Amino acid sequence: MEKTKAEYGDYELNATYNGVNVGRILRQMEQQSESNFFFKASMTNEIAQRFLAIPFPIDRGVAGYRVAFIRDGQQSRYCSTQTLASIKFKMSIVQGIGWLDGDILSANGLNVYKISNYDKMFEMVSMGRIDAFFRGVNEIETEWEIRRSQLPDLRIEPCIAFYYPLPRFFITNKDNKVNAQRIMTGLERAYEDGSFNELWHELFLDSIKLVGLANRQLIELNNPYISEIDMSYQKYNVDLTKYLQKQPELKQPSEK
Repeated sequence: MEKTKAEYGDYELNATYNGVNVGRILRQMEQQSESNFFFKASMTNEIAQRFLAIPFPIDRGVAGYRVAFIRDGQQSRYCSTQTLASIKFKMSIVQGIGWLDGDILSANGLNVYKISNYDKMFEMVSMGRIDAFFRGVNEIETEWEIRRSQLPDLRIEPCIAFYYPLPRFFITNKDNKVNAQRIMTGLERAYEDGSFNELWHELFLDSIKLVGLANRQLIELNNPYISEIDMSYQKYNVDLTKYLQKQPELKQPSEK
């Protein structure tokens, strides 16, 4: 917004809908219950049809790299895994109801159990009721720091990672074209002058380093929900398999 003040003028930002589920937010956006409302969404063909998307991947694609939380004692279980076929019948996965990630994993033949309670997902893994809870590599560090003391049997799986394209764009209602163009212009300018990447590093780099992606077997999955999305956004993405040099092995807390 700062980078477009010369053309568009001053602005005011207000946060809304804290804790409201995505489906409700999208309905309210469609009904235009709030003026000039923007929301970050994992893109699908349906969302692209219903809303106006700003085609700039806010996290530069890193949320598509997924690493799992598992129960202590299971760290070596998947270390010999080389393909998706070899893991389909070994692993049960928990995901949230309505989450696109769960739908993508199911579409690739994985065994996914869906629940509505986010906190319970970590608890189910720690207690051994489910094998894994996959999270974006940009999310792992914060969640690990919060949960490791609460759930002493929780660990980060050390040997595999999933990858699927998961573009996350700002979206707004289809009539909000002028403000949408302002957002796109500002993002492009921030990318070109380096300030976007500076912020990206500040927010995500430590978490990306924590998972040691270069030491993992990367298993690529298909995302069938973006078949109609213009893929030109990928020019802004980061290929994490090439971005970082090989990292030291992931350090887990010592066993009690």
